[in-house]
Amino acid sequence: MLPAWSIVFGVAFGAAVGSFLNVLIYRLPRNLSIAFPPSHCPACGRRLGVRDLVPLLSYLFQGGKCRYCRAAIPIHYFWVELWNAALWAWLWYQWLIVGESPLRFVFYALAASVLIAIFFIDLQHYIIPDELNVALLILGLLHAGLLKGAPTDWDWTTLGVLNLRNAALGALIGAGLFSLIAILGRIGFRKDAMGHGDIKLVRGMGALLLTPGMLVAFAIAIATGAILGGLWTLLRRRTAAPTPDEQTSDEAQIPPEPIGSLVLSCALYTLWVDALITLLPRRAQQRVYASLGQPDEEIVDESFEETPTMLPFGPFLAVGALATMLFGDALAGWVKAYFEWVGF
Repeated sequence: MLPAWSIVFGVAFGAAVGSFLNVLIYRLPRNLSIAFPPSHCPACGRRLGVRDLVPLLSYLFQGGKCRYCRAAIPIHYFWVELWNAALWAWLWYQWLIVGESPLRFVFYALAASVLIAIFFIDLQHYIIPDELNVALLILGLLHAGLLKGAPTDWDWTTLGVLNLRNAALGALIGAGLFSLIAILGRIGFRKDAMGHGDIKLVRGMGALLLTPGMLVAFAIAIATGAILGGLWTLLRRRTAAPTPDEQTSDEAQIPPEPIGSLVLSCALYTLWVDALITLLPRRAQQRVYASLGQPDEEIVDESFEETPTMLPFGPFLAVGALATMLFGDALAGWVKAYFEWVGF
């Protein structure tokens, strides 16, 4: 559809959006406005100019430091822009150069950016802002509604046909599956087994990827989580500095959520009530959740300290979703070949 050289626009747009993602990653979990104040250096407070905000290049030319006070800029700012630029370039090639689906490019590119923001926020703060989970859900529903009947990697299955009904079913199955895991884990292990943000994230993944894609993304998340999570835990155990009051158990001394509260929360997520609440002003959201006896978990606690073995599952779910979006054709072929091999 477009010439191959046009991929440079995918890189440029992706890097620019990645710069905005850095704003979201810093401000959303702290409940700060994403518009005011304008971009500034957290160390010296100086407002950043155009020279300081060129995606990728400003970081490289300034040596990863503020131009005014020379304070170090965290490296993840650069990686967010680079990762988003690479994903947008890939999707640009996939859907605008090789393929001919501008709308699918738009939905997949925006969803990829949301997943990158979720990856870094959950990795840093162990929370996933509701705004991002709701955005992913809305993108999934719009994708299915506006591209109804368009071919997908999974349309050889009934639930893989792209339409609004299957997107809603994917969201329902995703939220229901993870709610069941959370409730059974809470009962069986007597501790929290699944974060609330993870349940909402899989709901959005189900709407965007449909049920077959969501389940494959879940499987990828489990596999990568088992491998990388094990390595991460081992590394953190070796490098974490011991404290005088360090306990023999790595379990955080936080009581598990009451089962009744968990069941109510899961019901709200499955019925999308929380998504509607998210559309309300922040104070109204707090009042609604307080009346329901639900905690407000969407603001980062700056005093929170993780234990060496703590590792959120959200980043692995985001990786699984991204892998399914990018390599869906190959993954669907492997799944289909497996089913045919076992006789389904």
